[in-house]
Amino acid sequence: MRKSIVHIIGAGLVVIVGCTKDSGSKNSPVSGTPTDGPIRVVVTTPKKQTIAWGIEQPGSVQAYETTPLVAKFPGYVKQLAVDIGDKVKAGQLLAKLSIPEVELEVKQKAALLEMATAEVVLARRSAEVSVQTAKAVEPLVTVSLANVDKAKADGARWDSEVKRAKESYSKKVIDEQQLDETVRQAAAAVAATASAEATVQAAKANLKEAQAKVARAEAEVAVALGKEKVAAAAADIALALSEYAEIRAPFDGVVTARNVHTGHFLQPTSGGRVEPLFVVARLDTVRIFVEVPELQAEKAKVGAAVIVRVPALSHREVAGTITRTAGVLSPESRTLRVEIDLPNTDGSLRPGLYCNVRIAANSTDAQVVPAAAVLFADETAYCYQLESGKVMKLRVQVGRADKGNLELLGKRLAHLSSGAWQPITGTESIIVGNLGALVDGQEVQVELPAQ
Repeated sequence: MRKSIVHIIGAGLVVIVGCTKDSGSKNSPVSGTPTDGPIRVVVTTPKKQTIAWGIEQPGSVQAYETTPLVAKFPGYVKQLAVDIGDKVKAGQLLAKLSIPEVELEVKQKAALLEMATAEVVLARRSAEVSVQTAKAVEPLVTVSLANVDKAKADGARWDSEVKRAKESYSKKVIDEQQLDETVRQAAAAVAATASAEATVQAAKANLKEAQAKVARAEAEVAVALGKEKVAAAAADIALALSEYAEIRAPFDGVVTARNVHTGHFLQPTSGGRVEPLFVVARLDTVRIFVEVPELQAEKAKVGAAVIVRVPALSHREVAGTITRTAGVLSPESRTLRVEIDLPNTDGSLRPGLYCNVRIAANSTDAQVVPAAAVLFADETAYCYQLESGKVMKLRVQVGRADKGNLELLGKRLAHLSSGAWQPITGTESIIVGNLGALVDGQEVQVELPAQ
């Protein structure tokens, strides 16, 4: 684009220069001939200003989203609900498949879940029985302890009776038979105490056993609950898998492709390319894809204003802004991928349409001179700078063009075909007009503007 502008301006200047030189008009910026002494020239200095320009690149219209829908499991197409071109809503049924294995697995997992739930109920009831049994054993321990106390009290009483009986027997108050009877009662009390203590130990052992059964029953409840959760998860998985038998629209859009018919057997290919059952495209918003060349990529920023022109729609123009960029240049094409989102409520912007995109850009603080101050020859741009009354020919880098002005990016002496470019300072005295009549090192006279 820049080269085209340069060529056009150069060609125009050649015509202007030729006409001016031949006419010898007094209004020419340069007047006189070498025989008349130093020729008079008009000079100017580069001016800083902002140049507005645009990046124009071809683009293409694409759907905002395009989703191919495939079958996850092998099965038969049982029902088709839509066809190509139909508008669909998110979640709408597009097709229903018949997958008997999955249907049976759903029933099996549901039955296993019911069984696990029943085991939870049984475990909880067993736990309740164990708790009640433990509660019933606890009073027996208390009673046994009371019997031990009673037996000990009886033993102490009979010990006292034995002492008194022995005293009475020594005094001949009672006979030997009564003494023996008292001793036997005391021995019986000791045996009763031992029996009561044994009963206490047995009651405590029974209580521990009952408590252990309670703990075991509670553990069995926890295990049953865990099995129920596993069964519920398996049932959920089976149910989720069964949902793959229904192909539904992922979003509001249009069916752009249908590759199946009723009764087709679908066999997904593992790891290979699978032809989709349907392709659904979202068209309420479209994306415009543009590849911006490397030299212009810096100006293609998010938020930059753009004009999208669509030749197929009577050159319709739509204003927008850059929505996103790839952020990096493609190493193959050295271009930056730019995307522009545009509303498409009427559906006229169809995916696949060719378009031309103009991205608004500007160069701030550009050093500009009149186009007549630049001479183009052999695809090279030159300027003539006035230095101490003589012409100094410069090779220059030309940037953007704007309203008869050209941006100068850098300069160096004309005879240097290589080397570093020097910046334009804005203090240079640049000669304007009839540049073809000038020679490097020639003496000239500055023509003062008319008063």
